[in-house]
This record gives sequence, C-alpha cells and structure tokens, in this order.
Amino acid sequence: MKDSRGWATSIRIQSQPIALLLIVQLLSGVVLSPQRSFFPIYLEEQLRYAAVFISAFVAMGQLLGMVASVIGGALCDVVGRKWTLVLGLIGFVFGGLMYVVRVPWLVALFWAISGLGLGFHTLGGQSVLIDAARPEHLGVLSAFYHWGFTLGGALSSPAAGVILDQQGFGAFGLMLITLSLATVLGTAALLPSNTPLPLGEGLGVRAPVLSQSLFGYGEIVRRPVVVMLGLVRFLPTCYYGMASVLNPLLINRIAGSKTAVALYTASSLIMATLAQVLAGRAADRWGRRWPTLVSFGALIVSALGLAVSAAHLWSFYTFGVLGISAAWSLATLLPCLVADATAVEERGRVLGMLHLLWNVGMMVGPLIGGALVGVATGWPFFVAAVLNLGAVAAALSFFRLLAPRLAK
Repeated sequence: MKDSRGWATSIRIQSQPIALLLIVQLLSGVVLSPQRSFFPIYLEEQLRYAAVFISAFVAMGQLLGMVASVIGGALCDVVGRKWTLVLGLIGFVFGGLMYVVRVPWLVALFWAISGLGLGFHTLGGQSVLIDAARPEHLGVLSAFYHWGFTLGGALSSPAAGVILDQQGFGAFGLMLITLSLATVLGTAALLPSNTPLPLGEGLGVRAPVLSQSLFGYGEIVRRPVVVMLGLVRFLPTCYYGMASVLNPLLINRIAGSKTAVALYTASSLIMATLAQVLAGRAADRWGRRWPTLVSFGALIVSALGLAVSAAHLWSFYTFGVLGISAAWSLATLLPCLVADATAVEERGRVLGMLHLLWNVGMMVGPLIGGALVGVATGWPFFVAAVLNLGAVAAALSFFRLLAPRLAK
C-alpha cells in the first residue's frame, strides 16, 4: 500500500533526462503546432496551389511518417534514443525553412524532411521516456509528455498569428528556425545519451547494425503479444482519425457555425488533458489492465452514442468529446504497455511498428468515414464501435499473454 505521499511522488520530476525531455516536448509543440497548422494556408496564398495539391502534400507527409516509423524504430535500437530524437528535431528546422524559400521543389523537399523528422522525434522521445521513467510513475509522466504538444501549441499559435498578420511568412519561418535550432542544440548538449533504466539495467546491450535491425522487424512483429499490442494501437486510431475529420464537418453542417466547431475542439482538448492524467495515475496505482479496458469502454460508448444521435448537435459535445478523451487516454497508456511487453534492445522497433500502424489508422479511419457517411450519418461510428470491440478482445489477449512476464 502506497503512503499518502505516493501521488506527490508520482508527479515529481524524477531525473534530469525526464525534466529535459518534458521541456523538449513542450518546445516541440511550440514549433510544430503552428508549423503544421499554417502550412496549407502558405501553399494556397503564397504558392497558389489548388486544394487537390495541398491534399497531396498532406498525404505525402503521412506516407513519409510510415517510412520514418520503420527506419526510426531501427535507429533507436542502433544509434540510440537520444540521437534519433535529435535527428527528428533537425527535421523541424527544415520545416521552418519551408516558409523562407518559395521554390516549389524545395518546399516539397523540406516538407518531406520535416515529415521524416516528425516520425523520428516521436519514436526517439517515447523511447527516452520509457527508459528513463520508473515503472510506477510512467503513466503520469506519459500524460505530461503528451501534454507537451497541446500546451506548446496553445502557447505559440496566438503569437504565430500575430507574426503572420504583421510580418508575413518569412518572419514566421525565421521564428520557427530559431526555436528549432535552439531545441536541437540544447537536446544534443544536455540530454544524456544513456538514460537510466528503471530496473537497474544499462543500455550497454550490444546494438545490431542498422541493416540487421531493419530486417529484424520480421521476428518481432510475429510474436503474439506484439500482434495484440498492434491491434490495440491500430483499431482505436481508426476511430480517432475518423472522428478528427467527421466530427468538425458534421458540427459545421448542423450548426452552420465555425464557433460551434471551435467550442467542440476546445472542449475536447480540455477534457482530453484531464482524462490523460486520470488514466496515467490509475495505471500507476492499479496497473495497466483496468484503465485500458475502461478507456476502450468509453470509446465504444462514444461511437455507439454518435451512431444513434449524430443528427443532433449535443451528441458531439457529449459522445464526441468522450471519444476524443478516451483515445488520448489510450495514447497515454501505450508507453506503459510497451514498457511491460518489450525488452530494451528491441523497444525502438516495437515503437516503430506501432507508429506505422498509427499512421495507417489515421489514413484508413477517415477513408472509412468518408465512404460511409454518405450512406447514413451514423454508419461510420457504428463500424468504429464494432472494430473496437475487436480491440477489447485484443487487449484481453494481450494482458493474458503478458501475465507470465509480469509474474517473474
């Protein structure tokens, strides 16, 4: 039984690597949120691209994220978590350069590099978090880690809007480059290369060469526990990707108001941040199983609720917000599940496989939603509910397979 100071201990920054990582994540959110948000506007206003070309750019970024998942996972296991993270942050510098150059082929090249960088950053950052955090505090620290992008974007987006209105895209790009370079240099100089592992293990495992790690995915992804973990990641992502596109669209159709969409977005972010901390705290206190299953239950209730009431505006502020909160809770719990199920020398590749599935889910979900919403408004959400019943079965199987490992 933990004493009354357990909660205070669980939220305390435990070590230099964790403290620095959370700062890096916050700065990444400061850079990345406006960088991505204003990119379609830049393509339309400055380069005069049509909507179809803008969509192609966005899709290319998603595809490059899939490539980065495979390569970045191997890099984590070969060159280390820190340097994979630094490599990703360098990609953010090129994301700022997009706004300074106005040569179309250079913009496309820099967008591609920044897309790869985002994947490397995600995998490197999550790997550092899992290795550096104590297992009993990983849930809450994972919630704080995921807050970085949300809080960083909230801090930087208003300032970015002012700079764009008063100075234009050139000054905006220079701001992003400056912040990105500072983050790269600070991370390279201050973040330890070998973060301490919670069970006293070192990172002194002999690392395979990159080619061995790239081909080493086959053996890892065939393991039943990793297959179940992949389904636990992929199926709720399909719902999240679908809801991210359909919910604002349907709210706008019903209300005819952009303010209504903004209110839904703000409500979702506020509730998601609260849900993340609750899920992380519950995972640290009572284990990973029940918070995961409760989050899936909330996700399924959300999807079923929207399936039967998507014609009503109120349903998006209740069931829609619930579903987004549940999805973010599952994202918070993922590092805990990976830490429990994987060995340190292959953790990067497991995270790479999961990030690949996240990218696929973010593409498949909206496609399913777009195809079914024309048939009946509630059909996409009903299908999402059925898919995530399968995710619950996968989660139960995952915890059953994991039980012998945790009992050791």
